[in-house]
Amino acid sequence: MPNQLVSDARRLALHPKFPQAVQTYCVELARLREAPWLLNALIATEARWRIIGYLLYLASDTERFGPQGGATYGRMLDLCTQRQEVKPRVLKTLLGLLKFSGVVTVVPDAQDRRIGYYRTTPKFDGFTKAWLTYAATALDLLEPKLERQSYLDDPAFAIRFNVSGGRAHLSDEIPLVDRMPQPLADLNVMSGSFSIIVGVMEADTSGLPPPSRAGLASRFGLSRGQVLNIIKAGVSLGLFQAGKSSVGPTPLLREVFHQWVSIELAFYARHLRPPHEPLPPVCDHLL
Repeated sequence: MPNQLVSDARRLALHPKFPQAVQTYCVELARLREAPWLLNALIATEARWRIIGYLLYLASDTERFGPQGGATYGRMLDLCTQRQEVKPRVLKTLLGLLKFSGVVTVVPDAQDRRIGYYRTTPKFDGFTKAWLTYAATALDLLEPKLERQSYLDDPAFAIRFNVSGGRAHLSDEIPLVDRMPQPLADLNVMSGSFSIIVGVMEADTSGLPPPSRAGLASRFGLSRGQVLNIIKAGVSLGLFQAGKSSVGPTPLLREVFHQWVSIELAFYARHLRPPHEPLPPVCDHLL
């Protein structure tokens, strides 16, 4: 899969409508990141995205784990620590936030009540649909015959994506999140940074003036201090051009952002599967 993913990303990047797909990606992802503060906080860092991805996969793969799913704290901790991706404290904090916000619940095991299974609630469904919408909408510009948006109202479609993408993540020597180009990855460790990147690139790809720092803070529920620190870090990495009160992209940001979008869309194209397509085989080596 690794070489095929790179090949698919290059193919998408060469499509005549790829610039339009990038613009659509930015618009839809910005909408997702404008979600209410608590949901925005849940996806504010790359580490939190990883945890949510693991939870969704483990809860969805009933073929591998049985009707309860496999989203126990122990399994999530194992996945986070085997690759040294997320520290236990970050995992505990996010799981607490997810429960507090009502987007997950914990169901005790019938045989051993010390074990609890994390499951998403209907409150999470809107977030999941919005999450898949930005990729499906962009991909429908590049591969319109597959009509991925037509599947978004089917709950089984999201479950199949969780299973397909989760199994691929576990079996891939280089998981998707580790394929982000280095300058973006370096900035993405800062809470809220990808929202700022998307906001800047949305304006750039839409032919609009660079957004203001105050506008970005208000739009994505960040403090002005947070935005200022993110912009300073982005400038030092060669990604942002800072004006008196606004911020725009450099040629480097345009290059690596387009590269990342092509990689991410290639991954989503592989795993936003219609019902008739088989899922990847079960992967046991990390579980």
